[in-house]
Amino acid sequence: MIIVLLLIALIVAAAILFGYSLLRLPVRRREGKTHIACVGDSVTYGCALPLFFLRRYPAVLRRLLGPDCQVAVFAVNDRTLQSTGNKPFRRERAFRQSKAYLPDTVVILLGTNDSKDCNWISEAAFRQQYGELISEYRDLPSNPRILICTVPCAFPPLRIFSFCTKDAMIKRIPLIAEEIKEIALREDVELIDLYAITEGRPGLFGPDGLHPSARGSKAIAEAVRAAVERADNQTDTAI
Repeated sequence: MIIVLLLIALIVAAAILFGYSLLRLPVRRREGKTHIACVGDSVTYGCALPLFFLRRYPAVLRRLLGPDCQVAVFAVNDRTLQSTGNKPFRRERAFRQSKAYLPDTVVILLGTNDSKDCNWISEAAFRQQYGELISEYRDLPSNPRILICTVPCAFPPLRIFSFCTKDAMIKRIPLIAEEIKEIALREDVELIDLYAITEGRPGLFGPDGLHPSARGSKAIAEAVRAAVERADNQTDTAI
């Protein structure tokens, strides 16, 4: 019995350490900081990344931006951008928390799970529902800057992870990346092109070909940092 309990404890601990958990801690907004909300799915959450809470891209971004910024993570594994998907992000407590956080900047990285056959409807439906999500953040009293990310590339997985990353997803992700570029123009928000950064670079991903490795998380964090600082510089120039 003791051995069974120990095995269960080890499995649970491993799941938490690798981000296979829906556990959410409350986010306390610290005054006097620039508040950045990282909104997303498992790519943002850090799923499959050992010690994900230290190595996922928001954690790296926090270190890059320094103590004047509070970077909060509002991400849930396996969630879709579209409310018509099987697990919509907008139905999650994390979404409500991200709005209550009253961020100065929102970084949205969603769409990877929309590439699944069970979730994809059409380009028009995706555009419409992404616009609805952007509008919800635009309506916040904090009037946040909104940065949207194209989905990163996906690559063929090792055979044992073929259940996770399907060929249809790999083929559809470039289409979704292009749609997000169009959405950025249409909605007049800034784009972070993670697809371009990760294209042809399978070494930035783990064995499932879908979730970023530590190198991939760093590359994403650096791209987001550049966009955040570019927006800050534009604001300073305008003033």
